[in-house]
Amino acid sequence: MQMHTLFARKKYARAVAGGAVALAASGIVLLRAERDQQSSGGAISPQVTTQSRPGGAPSAEFRGPAAHGRIALSQGAVTANGEQHVFADIRLAADRGATASAPRPVALAVVLDVSGSMSGEKLAQAKTSVLQLVERMRPTDQIALVTYSDSVRVVQPLAPVSAVRDALRMTIPTIQIEGGTNIPAGIAAGAQSLAFAATGLVRRIVLVSDGQDTSGRPLEGVRAEVRQRADQGVTVSTLGIGTDYSESYMTALADSGRGNYEFLRTGNELASFLTRELDQANNTTVERAVAEVTLPAGWRLERAIGSEAQGHSGTISLPVGALFAGDERRVVLDLVVPASAVGAVFDLGFRGSWHAVATEQDVRVGDGHLAVRVVGTEQEAVASRDMSVFAESQSAVLALRQRDAVEAWRSGDVRRAQSIAAANIVALQGLQRAAPSAAPALERQANTYAAENSAFGAMSAASESGRAFGLSSNARHRAAGMRSAAY
Repeated sequence: MQMHTLFARKKYARAVAGGAVALAASGIVLLRAERDQQSSGGAISPQVTTQSRPGGAPSAEFRGPAAHGRIALSQGAVTANGEQHVFADIRLAADRGATASAPRPVALAVVLDVSGSMSGEKLAQAKTSVLQLVERMRPTDQIALVTYSDSVRVVQPLAPVSAVRDALRMTIPTIQIEGGTNIPAGIAAGAQSLAFAATGLVRRIVLVSDGQDTSGRPLEGVRAEVRQRADQGVTVSTLGIGTDYSESYMTALADSGRGNYEFLRTGNELASFLTRELDQANNTTVERAVAEVTLPAGWRLERAIGSEAQGHSGTISLPVGALFAGDERRVVLDLVVPASAVGAVFDLGFRGSWHAVATEQDVRVGDGHLAVRVVGTEQEAVASRDMSVFAESQSAVLALRQRDAVEAWRSGDVRRAQSIAAANIVALQGLQRAAPSAAPALERQANTYAAENSAFGAMSAASESGRAFGLSSNARHRAAGMRSAAY
């Protein structure tokens, strides 16, 4: 794989430590930042402003109702010969002061696994947690409760909490174990419940499971349905309980649903997860956020971290989803630049859009442009790099590499797992030296990987504690790809 070659331990560590990283930046910025004077369906175009970064690396900041953000490239110059990689670091944050005078009412569908593996303590703890959630919800919130096994049962159709709180207090304790684990049917029933939500409510599905899907439906088809609902503003968060559920299935649904994913070792931790989901939904200020990048001819996207990219060349859509007040999401793009003639200038376009919940405005940031030029020498390219942007981008890349380490350990290859983790630590240490402003976060990340590296040699991946360790680690590394403060 090209990426594996790019980030091989010796080559990567040597490039960072030696200060001769081929990725570079120049001072050329071509940015149009005009306020669109035409109204289109209530959309508005906030102004986009440039920011001069070290070496003149191209970047831009944007701000509009309820949110702000930036796009920054790791370089503005590349040498003429051979393919090279450019990283784009995109941040989108919901303003801390954007919360309405009162928390937003939510329409929340809890979709609960009642298959045989949930029997006993797990189901008892789940019922207690859902009851606690009902007590915490405000009268103006709406709730639906769906249980699923081989079949689906709508325990409570969507209704205002004030109208059904007493009934749920009586009904939830009577929920019983049934059969298999038809996850797609449960999600579909939860989504159908939310279809009746009043306009203006923040809509969210929380899926809880402790097992493997037994529906027989291909995952990609289920993901497509979840993705379509997310495009319409329905966030899907997933929670795995215990150590026997399908991690890949649950993370895939959360990725497509633009929601949270977590592993809980026991059911008694469910209450805190549901509480956080409710609090985030109540404080949602931005919905349907999307970043969009238009690549120059010949450029291609190697991979995106932090968003399910739609497209690999031309215009690429990067859905982010809903943000609560103070929340920041990042998306890192690894872009491959073709060889070209000295003096050529590549023009990369970007735009963003979101829905500001409090003011019910559709906001778009319109037609900004950043440029990357082609230079004749490596020295010119290196002199214009922005190591801060590069280091922050590599933080996300290394979070994925650490998941590779966990997978190697799970497969029984402890030596390979420790080799990957050790290479990641060396890379992070080099980045700390090269980018002092990012050093504290990189140090925390390196310390996390060092602790995991020790655990790889001390713990059996097949043990109960080992399975829990692997699930917990990967949940953390996934979050780090989307939020820089995850470590």
